[in-house]
Amino acid sequence: MNILPRRIYYGWWVVAAASGMSFANAATAISILTVFVVPMSQEFGWNRTEVAGATSLGAVLGAGLAPFTGRAVDRFGARVALVAGGLIVVAGCLYLAGAQALAGFYVAFTAVRIADQGLIQVSAAVTAGKWFARYRGRATGLVMLGNAGGVIVMAPLVQLVISAWDWRAAWVMLAGVMLVVGALPALLLVRRQPEDLGLRVDGDGTSSLTTGSEGPSASPDVGLGTIIRTPSFWLILVSLFLVATATSGIGLHLVPHLTQQGLSAGAAVAAISVMSISGALAALACGLLAERSSPKLLLVLAYLLGAASMWVLMGADNLPETYLFAVLQGIVGAGINTLAPILWAGYYGRGSLGSIFGVSRAAQVVGFAVGPLASAVVYDRTGSYQGAFLALAAVAVVAAILLVTARRPRV
Repeated sequence: MNILPRRIYYGWWVVAAASGMSFANAATAISILTVFVVPMSQEFGWNRTEVAGATSLGAVLGAGLAPFTGRAVDRFGARVALVAGGLIVVAGCLYLAGAQALAGFYVAFTAVRIADQGLIQVSAAVTAGKWFARYRGRATGLVMLGNAGGVIVMAPLVQLVISAWDWRAAWVMLAGVMLVVGALPALLLVRRQPEDLGLRVDGDGTSSLTTGSEGPSASPDVGLGTIIRTPSFWLILVSLFLVATATSGIGLHLVPHLTQQGLSAGAAVAAISVMSISGALAALACGLLAERSSPKLLLVLAYLLGAASMWVLMGADNLPETYLFAVLQGIVGAGINTLAPILWAGYYGRGSLGSIFGVSRAAQVVGFAVGPLASAVVYDRTGSYQGAFLALAAVAVVAAILLVTARRPRV
């Protein structure tokens, strides 16, 4: 640590490690699991509801863990949670590579989703907020860039490995990436906060900045007990739950829906890559914009764009319409992931950011559990996703209305 050039603020190394973990965590993403749905269902005869049930079970259990992880991150830092989560994902992927029955799939993928939603997502998202104020937006954007970059690379790579060998080899490959790119850098580089190393936030002690009313440094640190008594906390929380339900209702079912619409499997997987490229650019853009304008306004726009993207998806039966949906949905996913922790920090400060985001993530994870399962039930009963996607678009609009009413609290 002492041999690093003084001009490089250590917070950027922490961000790099968190971004690497986010990249490798693509192994747990619904956008990656959707590539496995068809080959695994064909081999074992599973229906869509059975597959979606594993994602929902893991998400619900991860939601129960997330608030405790958030509190632990505030007290002890993100390193332990990130490394533990990464190793669980490695073990889960290796187990999935040898899966022979639905019960085994449930055990392994449930563990992977618990690690994702209960440990990795909570810890990685708040690292930038702990180390940065003036550059919080761009630092958070870089961490979320890892999320999008992982899917950009892994979706076509998984499809390639499945085509060349089989789906079991693809799970082994994902385990290796998590170990090398995710767990090891987190172990070596992540630290709790700048004060622990005798540093100041942003590396120079200048943490104030002129922004919109919900800017990154708008509020002092506030205790969790005070936070949960403010109406804005609950309005934001419910809005995040609703929009998570809406966006997650698409992910697992995207490739099956597009192939049902007449696209090839290769074209459907390519849409995931387009979505991820769009998300990568959006993560950086949203981070930079949040330093100069209201994160709440940007988040409301992301919610509404999510509703519009679902409307596009309902009629998408050719490549231009499919890629238009992918671009819009990429902006939505990355925008929400980037802007939510920035908004929380701007409203309530960084002292309890882990605790706040742990509760926030739990609400989102419950939404992640409801969305895929609801879409699966509609499909299994009607043979179409159209009704599900229309309802999810309406849910996203309701979420935007709630967020608009969440004024900056006086605390």
